[in-house]
Order: sequence, then structure tokens, then C-alpha cells
Amino acid sequence: MQFKLFRSPQLFLLLLLFVSVNPAQSPSSSSGRRISFAEGQKLVVNEPEGNLSKQPGKFTRTKLRDGRVLELFYPITVSLSSRKGKTATAPGYGVLYESEASFKETNRPHHALEDLISDGRVFVGMVPMHVTKLEKRVGKLDYSRGSLRRLDSLISGYLASHTHTTAHIEPAFFQQMTAYYGEVLRRELKGEWKVREVKLGVARVQAEPNIEFPHGGRTKEIKPWSTVLKAMANEDLRGTKLSKLFDDELRAAQQ
Repeated sequence: MQFKLFRSPQLFLLLLLFVSVNPAQSPSSSSGRRISFAEGQKLVVNEPEGNLSKQPGKFTRTKLRDGRVLELFYPITVSLSSRKGKTATAPGYGVLYESEASFKETNRPHHALEDLISDGRVFVGMVPMHVTKLEKRVGKLDYSRGSLRRLDSLISGYLASHTHTTAHIEPAFFQQMTAYYGEVLRRELKGEWKVREVKLGVARVQAEPNIEFPHGGRTKEIKPWSTVLKAMANEDLRGTKLSKLFDDELRAAQQ
């Protein structure tokens, strides 16, 4: 089978929209279930459509009388510049939430660490224990740059057998890797663990376990967990060794 490049950016956009939102091709979510546009239209019959939010003819968000919330995205039609007088349409779809609370939870700001290190304060207090558990996997570690190559081997094995997203990372494994990598950084930079609170929306706070260190008469902060996450889940950095990222991070920290 041969594939040709799309000469029409509008047509390409519509294809992307169809693949990403077509209910027949998209898996259901435990918090928001995709439904067809026709199903969504049936649900808003005799309902005050758009009572939460609306852009007429494009999008509505409705709290139904039974307490569920429906987001309804209308079909999109565009003119094809490469084909005079021709148009193309991406189908509409709906996302149905079981409650307003479910809708708010799904759409609130999220932090990459929420399911990996829920509380940075607790994590910092358990760093020695996490390192001890990591040593049971790889043997005694000496906090040198060279010792990070043993973590490279662990990550290589992980990449070969896991889906590379934060949702598929084992929290205990991630915490052990972050604790040791962070300790190597901390000792090299003569720093200390620093818990940084990051506000997520109105009511939620994520405590990040960062490293604070002196540099040029002031203090700087670095995020070891972010580097470990890049090595384990960032598709653009797949195959990049943690020891290499350490060199890059150390160089940037000392500038």
C-alpha cells in the first residue's frame, strides 16, 4: 500500500480530528465516556442544552437533569483550498460524565507526579529507604556518576517491557530511581532536598521533591524527578541514558 502526502492542510486537519474523536475508534474513559453525536443529541432533547457552557453550533456543555454532564462537539465543515467548491466534514461526538464531580476531577489541572510521588515531604523522609530497596535490585551503589550506568541498564529493561507513559510507570520503581538519582545530584552539587509546593487550581497542591543548591552567591533549584521521568516516559528521549542526562543537567546547573 502506498501513502501520499496531503496537499490540503484542511483535509489533513479533518483526518486528525476524525481519528482522535471518532467514538468508534476511541477507547472509553472511566471518567468521561465518548459517545456518538447522534447519541448526544438524543440526550439533550428536552434538556437546557448549554446550561454550563456553549458556543452555538460548535460546542455545548450541559448538566442533565439526572446529574450527568454532557459535552457535545458539533461536526466541523471546512472548504478545501485545493478543490474549488469542495468541502469536508469531521463528525461530531460527545463526552458523557457520570456526575459533575467526575467532570471536574477529569478536567482539573494535573501534575506529572500525582500518581508517582503523591507527597514530596514523605518521599524526602524515605530517600534512604528507597535507595536501600534499589540496591536490592542492582547491588551496592557508591553515588558516583559511573554508578548511574547501572540505572541505565534498569531503564533499558523497563523500556523494553513497558508502555512509556506515566500511567504505566510503577510508582515504587520510579521513587527508587528518583531517590538515588537525586542523591547523586545532591552530593555533586552540595545541595539539600527542598520540597516545593505547586498549586493546581484552587484547592489542590502538589509537593515536589527538588534539590536546592548554592551557586554564585545564590541558591538554585533542580528537579531530579523530572529527569528520571524524561528517561522513562519521554518518547523523544527514548534510548537516552540517565548518565547522559545527568551530565547535561549538571552542566546546566553550573552555568
